[in-house]
Amino acid sequence: MIVQHTKMAINSLKSNKVRTFLTLLGIIIGVTSVTTIIGLGEGVKRQVNQQINELGSDLITVTAGKNNHNNDFSFFNPTTNSSSSTAKLSDADLEAIRSTPGVKLAGGIMLLDGSITREGKKINSKLLAVDENYLELTKQKLAQGQFFGGNLENNNTVVLSSGIAKQLFGSADPIGSTVIIRSINFIVIGVLDTQETANFGQAINNVALIPFPAGKLMNQDVSQMQQATALLDSSVESNGVAEAIKQKLLINHSGEEEFTITTQDQLSGSTDSTFKMLTSFTAAVASISLLVGGIGVMNIMLVTVTERTREIGIRKAIGATKLQILMQFLIEALAITLAGGIIGVITSLGLSYIISSQTAIKPALDPWIATLAIGVSILVGIIFGTWPAIRASRKDPIHSLKHE
Repeated sequence: MIVQHTKMAINSLKSNKVRTFLTLLGIIIGVTSVTTIIGLGEGVKRQVNQQINELGSDLITVTAGKNNHNNDFSFFNPTTNSSSSTAKLSDADLEAIRSTPGVKLAGGIMLLDGSITREGKKINSKLLAVDENYLELTKQKLAQGQFFGGNLENNNTVVLSSGIAKQLFGSADPIGSTVIIRSINFIVIGVLDTQETANFGQAINNVALIPFPAGKLMNQDVSQMQQATALLDSSVESNGVAEAIKQKLLINHSGEEEFTITTQDQLSGSTDSTFKMLTSFTAAVASISLLVGGIGVMNIMLVTVTERTREIGIRKAIGATKLQILMQFLIEALAITLAGGIIGVITSLGLSYIISSQTAIKPALDPWIATLAIGVSILVGIIFGTWPAIRASRKDPIHSLKHE
């Protein structure tokens, strides 16, 4: 009987092609929206976790200011961090981190505002004052040239992000050229490969790196770091070292916890929970279109039941049961939503491919997402198709046969 009902449903849908297409369209849009959004959320979450894993599990980051949201900063680019806090990290804080047992290497980052000028062309930029360990601590790479090394005192050299280098020099080789930063001449010695060292999915194209002593001089010879990163020995446990760093910094800050210490495990956990919340919220908003599509299915099925009242009367007169009538119209509703779900998943695959090829985001459309989307479309068919099917099954055969 199910096979027979399915054939009848398909024939009925074929007989009203325009109406069927418009009803399908609502389900397709809803399924496509929800599936694409979930795929985008999963894809971005994986990219973020991949970058965290590439940094390794042996990093601890200390940021200035108390922050209750551990994911509100970046290992790569402290320009994205909240800089409204008056708290800063000092040389004494960095030395305390370096002297903590289990810390192999540590370096600080001081953020400065400034502009870079070359031959009359001026670009506003963020300046990061760093030491020679910066690349090793952040796993960033150079596209060309070299990084700071040796004695950084009186070393007026600069490493540009590829975006700034392109704006200032175009296709010309910038290595060895002179730029002016805060009225001081700096020699360009390197260019960051910002495509290889993205900031959690977003390339860093607006920064210039200068030696820490040069940045300190620009800041009236005062160290005010926004961030410090510690690389741990492979044999130590990060939570224990983080607690030891915390106790040392509390002494430097008179017992006030005006800093945030984050391990890689904490960062990974917080990003997972954040992306799950964002994905769930956006998917819930997108599912409104699926709800509208379901209401459209119910409306069309009620119209269909009314149009086929005489057919229902004839079927009942020759022995069809209420259950058989109910299944006939319920399967017809399911056929619409299932077809819409499948087409919606295919459309979402196409959109994901376009997004992946045109942007740095790589959506993830896993089998479980496709299965969930199709399952939801079937559920929509059951929910919104049941009432019209019940109405059809309850029709009186005598009155139905008299229906014109």
